[in-house]
Amino acid sequence: MIKRSVDIGKLSKEELNEVSLKSVFYQYHAALCFFAEKLVQDRTEAEDIVEDVFIKLWEKEPDFSKHKNIKAILYIAVKNACFNFIAQRRRNNSKLNGFAYTIQQETESYALLEIVHAEVLRALYHELENLPTECRNVMQLVFIEGWEHKKIAEHLDISISTVKTHKARGIHALRKKMSVSTLLLFLYIIFS
Repeated sequence: MIKRSVDIGKLSKEELNEVSLKSVFYQYHAALCFFAEKLVQDRTEAEDIVEDVFIKLWEKEPDFSKHKNIKAILYIAVKNACFNFIAQRRRNNSKLNGFAYTIQQETESYALLEIVHAEVLRALYHELENLPTECRNVMQLVFIEGWEHKKIAEHLDISISTVKTHKARGIHALRKKMSVSTLLLFLYIIFS
């Protein structure tokens, strides 16, 4: 986690670059991993791809604050890295079904749709962080992990009715903070 109360004036250029990288990493890592996972269909590979992109960008240009549109740079770099991974996997895998699925994933429209999905999730994750701890924990387990109420109750050692109450409060709080269309898009993403 990045300390938000850093006195920037007292940092060296190298320390400033590190703070800049950490800030960008913290802001976009989860969304980029979600985006990459949708493209390569493998969570571990997606996380590796995103981390490799950050490392390559850091090695090439350690001052992330110089980039005017770092979000676009990151999404393009992750998309290209995913397509390279898919192409390599295709070369290593000659099964017809895998090939047809890979071709579908390589379309630009699919990539753009997944960017939208990732950004909606990033906005939701940001709003989830502002919820009270108990409510946030329940919301994450319900909507992100997809757990049933009973499993959440057992895991958090609370009653099922308490789980439902926290879920209702969380949805109500998110409705106040986010537009209805964003919430509906999020629910569509989660349940599709």
